[in-house]
Amino acid sequence: MNFNSKGIKDKISSGLSRFLKQERFLYKKTRNEFVRVEGELSFIFNMLFSAWSDHYSISVRLYISHKKVEKIFEQILGKSHSLTLGNTIERITKSPDGRRVVNGDMAILLIQWEDIEAALDTLKGYYEYMAKPYFEKYSSLEALNDIFNKPPFDYCPAHVGGALDNRCMKGLIIARLVNNPNFLELVNTYDEAIKRTMNERSIEKYYQVREFLSYNRIG
Repeated sequence: MNFNSKGIKDKISSGLSRFLKQERFLYKKTRNEFVRVEGELSFIFNMLFSAWSDHYSISVRLYISHKKVEKIFEQILGKSHSLTLGNTIERITKSPDGRRVVNGDMAILLIQWEDIEAALDTLKGYYEYMAKPYFEKYSSLEALNDIFNKPPFDYCPAHVGGALDNRCMKGLIIARLVNNPNFLELVNTYDEAIKRTMNERSIEKYYQVREFLSYNRIG
């Protein structure tokens, strides 16, 4: 097998498949990711393979999709990427409280064929000690409500990731789904937060979501 992008992907995906199959994950080749579906939730272990002049690298990103949240979101605005929350593994891991964003670099470097076995061991460790606790922590709507709908509101918490407009819109959807008693207060808070995007389309979409949630029963 050649030491090139395809050879590396094939070797990594094969080795990791045997490991993650025990955790009920399936490999999706087109997106280089492992996915496990449990009820309303999809847990995603995504790998970004990059080729450089003298080496290759693998960066890991973790995502969670909640079917009910995304169904409501798409009902209002149309098709989306269907990812409710997620971030790079370094931002998820290095944040002391899940909210504060701390940058870092946990990319795995591969310079020669012999580095692949070490990379597999590292990826298994990333899953066992970082991804698995993250997936377990946010496996309920109540947990999503806690990370989305508590301060800070001027940026996306590390464990939520993505753009501020999505945080505002999905935060309101989640709040309604769990019957958050502070819903009206959250509306006022997100009304101010969405202005920080300074993006007319984002603000327009936010108000579509807010209007829908104000006049329709969901759940």
